[in-house]
Amino acid sequence: MSASLEPKISRTSSLDDKQDNVLQQSKIENLIQKKDNNNLYKLLKKNKKSRTSYKKLKYDGIIYKIGQNLCIKADRRVDYVAKLIKIVKLVDNNDEIYPLIKVQWYYRKFELGDLPMTYMDYISENEVFKTNEYDYIEIESIVSLASILTYQEFDKLETMNDTTYFMRAAYINRTFQPPIEEWATTCICQKPPNPDLKYIQCEACQGWCHLKCVDLTKEKAKKLLNFVCPKCQQ
Repeated sequence: MSASLEPKISRTSSLDDKQDNVLQQSKIENLIQKKDNNNLYKLLKKNKKSRTSYKKLKYDGIIYKIGQNLCIKADRRVDYVAKLIKIVKLVDNNDEIYPLIKVQWYYRKFELGDLPMTYMDYISENEVFKTNEYDYIEIESIVSLASILTYQEFDKLETMNDTTYFMRAAYINRTFQPPIEEWATTCICQKPPNPDLKYIQCEACQGWCHLKCVDLTKEKAKKLLNFVCPKCQQ
């Protein structure tokens, strides 16, 4: 008597795929919970449905393009500042989409907490320093476009808003480039200018002096018909 054998169907492969998918989704959820977008990008960038070459995006009615500077939400009243480097759409095995942007950070004064206080006196609240630090962040972190000028351009502004900044140095590996000692100086104290401070202009040399360096208050300075700095008085 001959026996007929039904072909066995191996489910090992499909089970492995399901287990891999469950494991990946667990990793994704964990990374999202931790807001670890850098590792989320590494995990999903190889997915064939992921795309990493967008040149622009539209968010909240505004179009943002690669290379533009952005204000980014911070856990405080003031914003972070960054340059838009890359726009990506990550897709997992369940076709869930995770849009992210890669940014290059600028540091602001409040992020330079380890600097000596004497250096802090030279740095403006509207000043930024380009770093070599990059991150992937959520598109929803974007607040607005930011404008970054040179110090000379910024100093000529008569009006400005909260999204206007200036840059005169980079901050690479926690070091200013060029170093503060090489920045342009002003006043009889020969310190780098800080537009947050009050100055008075000398009628003779057209140079600017800190009010405190020439022993003046704002009230006294307003009453002066003209001002000649100590150097020009010699």
